[in-house]
Amino acid sequence: MSMNVKTSAGGGDGEMSPVAEINVTPLVDVMLVLLIIFMVTMPLMMSQLPVTLPRPNPAPQDKPPDKLTVGFDSSYSYFLQVNNDARETIDYAALPARLNAIVTADPDKLITVCADPSALYDRVVDLMGVVGHSGFTKVSLCP
Repeated sequence: MSMNVKTSAGGGDGEMSPVAEINVTPLVDVMLVLLIIFMVTMPLMMSQLPVTLPRPNPAPQDKPPDKLTVGFDSSYSYFLQVNNDARETIDYAALPARLNAIVTADPDKLITVCADPSALYDRVVDLMGVVGHSGFTKVSLCP
């Protein structure tokens, strides 16, 4: 270790007085040694810790809900389609009763309203009104 000393400015007797300063070099040396020790020992300590991970328990996936579609074509004949089954042609007067029966069985059912692209807007709004009055709360439109 070293120590800084100064000669006193006054008097010529050459008396030296100690300076109260911290010598940083030994401090940095000690810190670097500690850092290296911790860097070497930390991976060794981590490998000794037992870790128990939870096993994945895949839940059975539910089948997708039935896809219900109501709509009309260019000749304004109304249809009802469940999933990708064949379209069932239905009379406009019988449509509300049929939709009421479906929504009574499953109140949270999603229904898709489809219409011919060349159809009048009023007819589409009317069909959506029938679907809404039947009790469906989840309504989507065909792309």
